[in-house]
Amino acid sequence: MIIDPSYRMADVDMTNNVKHPKIHVKFDSKVSNPPDWKHYEMRVRPGLWYNGYDGLKFGAGLSGDYLKTKNVFEFGIFLSSGLGQAYLDSTVAVNKFNKVSFWLDYKTSTNSFIKKSNVYLQLKSLDGLDAVTIGFEKKSYDNRTRMYTHLKAIWRDQAQDLVYLINNQEWGYQKLNSALHVGIEHNYKYPKGTGSLVLNLRSSVFTEDYDFSAATLSSVNKNDLGLININTRLFAQIGFGNRLPSESMLFVAGANNEELMNNKYTRAMGFIPPDWGNYGNVTNHFTAGGGLGLRGYSGYLLPQKNPDGTMTYNYKGSSGLAFNTEIEFGELFKFMQIKALKNSFKIQPYLFGDAGIINSSASGAPKIMSDVMLDAGIGTTVSILKWWKLTDLKPLTIRFDVPFFINRLPYAENDYLQFRWMIGINKAF
Repeated sequence: MIIDPSYRMADVDMTNNVKHPKIHVKFDSKVSNPPDWKHYEMRVRPGLWYNGYDGLKFGAGLSGDYLKTKNVFEFGIFLSSGLGQAYLDSTVAVNKFNKVSFWLDYKTSTNSFIKKSNVYLQLKSLDGLDAVTIGFEKKSYDNRTRMYTHLKAIWRDQAQDLVYLINNQEWGYQKLNSALHVGIEHNYKYPKGTGSLVLNLRSSVFTEDYDFSAATLSSVNKNDLGLININTRLFAQIGFGNRLPSESMLFVAGANNEELMNNKYTRAMGFIPPDWGNYGNVTNHFTAGGGLGLRGYSGYLLPQKNPDGTMTYNYKGSSGLAFNTEIEFGELFKFMQIKALKNSFKIQPYLFGDAGIINSSASGAPKIMSDVMLDAGIGTTVSILKWWKLTDLKPLTIRFDVPFFINRLPYAENDYLQFRWMIGINKAF
């Protein structure tokens, strides 16, 4: 039984006009093709990935949607081989890695109930992390504003789950980190620039392991001034609680471990050596956009001696304020603009400067803020914007930062001005 077999009537959803609708299954070539407005589409592809503990991972991916609005999903499964394991010391049980891992992302329109709204679900057991997110979002009619709420739970319940991390000292073992998030995102334009504003509120729920709430505000503006671009970021967070999840705390130098789980290159060590992500008495070599964004302090514990003689480490906290800026100047040099590759490959050098403060008080104590921390230097991004004819692959940006100057000199270093270098995946902001 079918309604309108000639497809003459206007209809936003053709899939419910047939008693037994057909599903078109095809190979996922990652080459863009016009969507099929008559049928639900599914695509299947082989999968190959790697991290330092699982080694090479072989699997498959399945995705589907109707006009990218209804029952949009992506499911993947990997079998770990252990081939090519790296960065494992003698204390690690090399055969205890997770043999099977999977992820599922699902979203569907609820437009029939509330205009411009969706429900979404994310479920995964991947690279040592078990996580689930379920939420609801509503967009404005011009798509510039998004309001959302979701419940997110993450945990690692086996000792070997910590081996996957670039920094395995910053995650609570066998502790449930679940929180309710409510937020709003707004994008806007103005003469010669664009901006985005994000406000997020989170509070621990359904867990006895943690007690942590935070309000976070981030404002990013990108200004095109012709031959140079000036990008700025203002970030502020105030947090409360007595039992704080280390993986979700505010870090001075960049993203915390919870944020790193959103990037396939940083959710596990392998592409990034774990030695680059640890913290010590000198700066290190891994940086990731997020937190206060003071990239010059990547890997540095920022120790502070208290009046009673004890030591506290200010590399992370619950509250802070930061301002970051980058001045891109790649368009000043014509030799860096390769016309044949301008839509596929891009090199963008920039000058940067960061300033911020973080709370230096213990959990639950009155807020005491640190002195202002500064860094400045030069960096560059190398971006693959388009992978030949493959149009459905996400761009990749590798970032190289050289913070020549910092004003909180590590004890083991001698000069405020010296050569330091950090590598990151994707732009800082």
